[in-house]
Amino acid sequence: MAGNNIRGLLALAGCTLLLFTGCGAADTAQTETKDTDTGYITAAQAKAAALENAGVSEEHVKFVRVQLNTGEDASRYEMEFVSADAEYSYIVNAVTGELISMSSENAAYNLAAIPTEVTQAADAQENALQSGSAQEAEAPDGSAGAQSGAESAPGGQYVGVEAAKQAALDHAGMKEGAVRFTHAHLEFDDGGWVYDVAFHKSDTEYEYSIDALTGAVLSYDHDAEYFQAGADGNRRSNAPREAITSEEAARIALEHAGIDPADAQQLEAGFDYDDGRAEYEIEWRVGEAEYACDVDAHTGAVLSFEKEFD
Repeated sequence: MAGNNIRGLLALAGCTLLLFTGCGAADTAQTETKDTDTGYITAAQAKAAALENAGVSEEHVKFVRVQLNTGEDASRYEMEFVSADAEYSYIVNAVTGELISMSSENAAYNLAAIPTEVTQAADAQENALQSGSAQEAEAPDGSAGAQSGAESAPGGQYVGVEAAKQAALDHAGMKEGAVRFTHAHLEFDDGGWVYDVAFHKSDTEYEYSIDALTGAVLSYDHDAEYFQAGADGNRRSNAPREAITSEEAARIALEHAGIDPADAQQLEAGFDYDDGRAEYEIEWRVGEAEYACDVDAHTGAVLSFEKEFD
């Protein structure tokens, strides 16, 4: 009996010791990898959180942007990476590691065609963040990296999809809340990488080509083609007959997001005709999270997906 009591006391003492030394391997790992000077998680941890959410491994993607932004209400890591069949944009809380927002666009990418200097710049920025000298990151040619903004990204990285969208809006003289973006993604065009940005306001579609490295507007086009006049003078949608219904598109979108239809709030399904393709734009909320998903109206394929927290 006495032996059992002694063993129990020893076990209790061991547990108490663990409480004072950071009980658990996960807590210990966090302490070792978190920057004790800034209180931020590391860039590697932020990347790991984004990759885990996207369901892809780092060896199968190319990072084209990794940036720590401390100028907002909440400090965050902003990153962008490309796989063979999609482009991803993530914002991760730099203190807690929680996802603030994410978006993805399906497209075919030749990873080998992405310039080496861009991926090197993203790696250099990550290393600079790790060492606490993010503002002094250098481009592969040795020049000092610029701060964030639509005009250039740190160390020769791509400016990012949000900066490209803002550059297009600034050029058009519009505010984000007044337009509906149909897409914003990387593509290889005329021998260089650009952001193809499209949005519409009322009946007019605006398309922009934004330089991926500088954020400069390379070309733009305004086109009012969503509607045509009917015999009675009223406007009619010129979209072809859809293969799936809006209800089916909503079901596909919710299933892609892993959301039970009973949990979806304020669900809206709109029809659009973009780049010669008929698609449904599905939007809904779950608690404080906002979701948007574009579904091909003919095939039912998910074209893009976004999730953002208020």
